[in-house]
Amino acid sequence: MAIYNKETRLTDAIMHHPSLIPVVGRLGVTLGVGDETISSTCETKGIDVSFFLSIVNTFIDEQYFPANPQDTFTLGKTIDYLEKTSRYYLQSQLPNIERHFISLIQKSGGDNNLDLLMKFFREASHQLRESIKYDSEILYRLLLSGEVPEDYEYHSNEHSEVEERFHDLLYFFVAHLKGEYDHNLCMAVISAVFTLEKDIIQNNRIRQRILQPKIEELRSEKK
Repeated sequence: MAIYNKETRLTDAIMHHPSLIPVVGRLGVTLGVGDETISSTCETKGIDVSFFLSIVNTFIDEQYFPANPQDTFTLGKTIDYLEKTSRYYLQSQLPNIERHFISLIQKSGGDNNLDLLMKFFREASHQLRESIKYDSEILYRLLLSGEVPEDYEYHSNEHSEVEERFHDLLYFFVAHLKGEYDHNLCMAVISAVFTLEKDIIQNNRIRQRILQPKIEELRSEKK
């Protein structure tokens, strides 16, 4: 059962789930939505309300499965949303964590292991960037032409591995951070990493429940 429907006030949905702020942004909605319902907001913005609701509900509810996904989700719409998500990671979230991390190291002295944590963050970031590059340059291009990449199975678990990497980074902060450090800046880094990890987890759910069935459809058509 969907958490939100077209008569829900969008402000109420966002206030209950602030993690939706970047999601509705990817869907074409900026803040300042007033008392408008999801339906009226989508109508004003020219957004398919069924697609909007399915993305939002899938994002926030791990038990939710979109109704009639073959009708609601075209491959083009799904890929467009996922590419906007990737740009958000590359242009906003990763640079934000990097800036906070650099400030934390600069203002915390040298008697800690922050350099090792920064090294792990950059390795995780590289893996995320590489998975996004594969999606953008190979996977999505071929899917839109009606093909599934031959190496898709090899790359299919990369997003889950990235998710685990950022979870490990949070664990290292909690369990293994040593020495003196700026507590305010450390909280800024941890909060930003937690936000990114949560977004990746929820976005992977969208990939698994919406993109994966589209890939299986293409495979079936080729048989």
